[in-house]
Amino acid sequence: MTDKPFDPWASGTPAYRAALVTGMVCSFVGVVILVVAAMNDSSAFRTIGIVLICLGLVSHVTGIGLRKRQALHIIRERKSQG
Repeated sequence: MTDKPFDPWASGTPAYRAALVTGMVCSFVGVVILVVAAMNDSSAFRTIGIVLICLGLVSHVTGIGLRKRQALHIIRERKSQG
């Protein structure tokens, strides 16, 4: 029985990694834009910041779904081998 590491980043698919990085970048940029909007009292920046944070959350949830699918596949492989 082969034991692949269960480290999500090391054993994750490129789509999973892209979803996580996209989510982190969108969330970070959204928070920065919201801080700028708060200092300048700009409703346009506020809206953009909220949209970016929502996109970041959706991207993270997508990454969780991709990782879950991959983990279930790895578990099935291990059961069939052993």
